[in-house]
Amino acid sequence: MIISAPYVAVGSGDTDRTPVVPRDMIPAEAGLVEYHPGREIDLTHYEELDDAERRIVASAVDSRKSEFGDGRWCAHRALRGLGEDGPILRGDKGMPLFPGTVTGTISHTRGLRVALVGDAGRWRGLGMDVEVAQRLPDGVLSAVSSPSERRSLQRAAQRAPGCSLGTVLFSAKESVYKAWFPLAGRFLDFDEVELHLDVRARDTAASTDEVGGGWHARILSQPSPVPTVDGHWVVRDGYVVTVCAIPR
Repeated sequence: MIISAPYVAVGSGDTDRTPVVPRDMIPAEAGLVEYHPGREIDLTHYEELDDAERRIVASAVDSRKSEFGDGRWCAHRALRGLGEDGPILRGDKGMPLFPGTVTGTISHTRGLRVALVGDAGRWRGLGMDVEVAQRLPDGVLSAVSSPSERRSLQRAAQRAPGCSLGTVLFSAKESVYKAWFPLAGRFLDFDEVELHLDVRARDTAASTDEVGGGWHARILSQPSPVPTVDGHWVVRDGYVVTVCAIPR
C-alpha cells in the first residue's frame, strides 16, 4: 500500500528546491525524488549505502561514487514513500534491481540526480532520463536516429526552434530502453526503436522557456513484450526530461 508517494526536490544541505520534472509527467501513484548536488564532490550519500550497494562502484573514481550514491539516495527516499526499501543492487546488464514489488528507474546528469519508482502491480516498467539541454556532439544524432526520424525532428523544430530536439530524441530512446529492459531482459539498440516527437503547448509551463510534448515509439526488434511505448518530454530549467510508463 502506498503511504505517500513523494514528489520532492532537495539541494545540497537538504535545502528545498523546485523540481525540474513537472508533476504532471509523473505516472499515477508513482514517486519522484530529485537531488541537486553542489559543485564539490560529496560522498555522503555513497557512504550511507548498504555494503552490497557500495561494492558495485567500490573501484570507481570519487565522482562516479558520488553520482551513484546520490541516485541511490533518491531511489531509497522514493521507495520509502511506497512502503518499501532495501538494497538496490545491479543486474548483469547494469540496470538497478529494485526490491519487493516495486519497479523504478534512476537517472543522473551534470547537476541533477532523479529516481522514479512505482508499484509493479500497476506498472510493468518505468523509464526516465535527464540530460543537459544542449546540442548533441557531432555525429551522435546520425548514430542514434534514422533518416525518417531526422526528417520528423526537422518538422518538430519548426514549433520548438532552438530546443535541442536531437537531445530529446536521444533521451526518449534511453527512457524507452529503461522501461522495456525489465520486461525483455536484453539490450535494445537505438536503431531498434523508431521514435517520433510531437510538440504540445504546456498550460502548466513554469516559464516562457519551457517547451514539451509527447512521443510515440515503435519497437522494431522482435519478439518484443510490447509493440509500442508512449511518453512525454519537456525542456525546462536547462534540462531535458523524458518519462514513459508501461502499464499492466
